[in-house]
Amino acid sequence: MNVVKAGDRETIQWRANADLTGAQVALVAELRGTRVPIPLETEMVDATNGLVAHTLTGELAVGTYRVVLRVTRGSGTPLTFPREGYATLTVQRSL
Repeated sequence: MNVVKAGDRETIQWRANADLTGAQVALVAELRGTRVPIPLETEMVDATNGLVAHTLTGELAVGTYRVVLRVTRGSGTPLTFPREGYATLTVQRSL
């Protein structure tokens, strides 16, 4: 679970329990209570250990987001992490 304040522009990291070497990756968020996917620019940090990152732009609205990492391997086989449920990103109101 990641918690940030509205307007933050920091880099947050996400880990898949898999070697992502040679895979294409994309983080996708969805504000709870909506069905609107929000693609998050994703950077591979450590493919062998399944580590990716997204640098916040400060534009996400206050709320709780469900986040998944969509992975496509060279064979075209899609996988989604976490395998059960969702990761969580909470954007809190800033003072």
